[in-house]
Amino acid sequence: MATTTVESLAVYLLLLFGALFLLIGTLRARFIRLRDLPAYDLLPSVLGEAVESGKAIHVSFGGSAVGEEGTLSALASAELLYHVAEGVAIGDSPTLVTLSNPVTLTLAQDSLRQAHKTRGVLAKYRPLRVQWYPQGQSSMTFAAGAGLSTVDDPIATNILVGRLGAELSLLAENSQRNNQRIIAQSDQIEGQAIAYALSPTPLIGEELYAAGAYLDKSRVMLGSVAATDVLRLIVVVVIFLAALAAFVHGG
Repeated sequence: MATTTVESLAVYLLLLFGALFLLIGTLRARFIRLRDLPAYDLLPSVLGEAVESGKAIHVSFGGSAVGEEGTLSALASAELLYHVAEGVAIGDSPTLVTLSNPVTLTLAQDSLRQAHKTRGVLAKYRPLRVQWYPQGQSSMTFAAGAGLSTVDDPIATNILVGRLGAELSLLAENSQRNNQRIIAQSDQIEGQAIAYALSPTPLIGEELYAAGAYLDKSRVMLGSVAATDVLRLIVVVVIFLAALAAFVHGG
């Protein structure tokens, strides 16, 4: 019981500090300087080129699933999708989305709809541009379906993020074969390795979760990134001190 109380107290303290740091970061957002990330630096020109060429942007969530282990990557991918879709909403080719989780399908459709609504072109919203493909053995069924969609549709850039494993290699190879730009990331080790090797501008791990700060640049988004960094530092220090105390006590 005592252990449970201590753990609960630690969680509450982290939430309290998180809210405090978020407030401070939001108030001092104009002093926050984000480090350069090639993928986000390139994205505005990528979206502009897609609109001018009349081609679409393909965003894939992979196996990211709301309510499961991939919940965080699903929400982060939806945030990135919103900004991408908003950027090309005025063009002739709406954003194409592929994924393999039925619940995440609704999330992606809502993000796509909100992006068109923000740009004042809700009439251009097409829910069928979010396509679901089953997750077969080693995810190859999904890769085959999503890859076929990018062949049938004129695609300028493939943004492959979320929960992707070995199937990412097939999607990336298909992109290269059709001279399509690739921005890739994965919350899986094998997928991240493939993304790093095949994408000239990959997102590494948690960089996906900072999409809002880089693409929106609102005070709250910038403050949230600063708060996350401070909390991460606190957690690392606490873990180090706990390990040191255990070592000293054990000695």
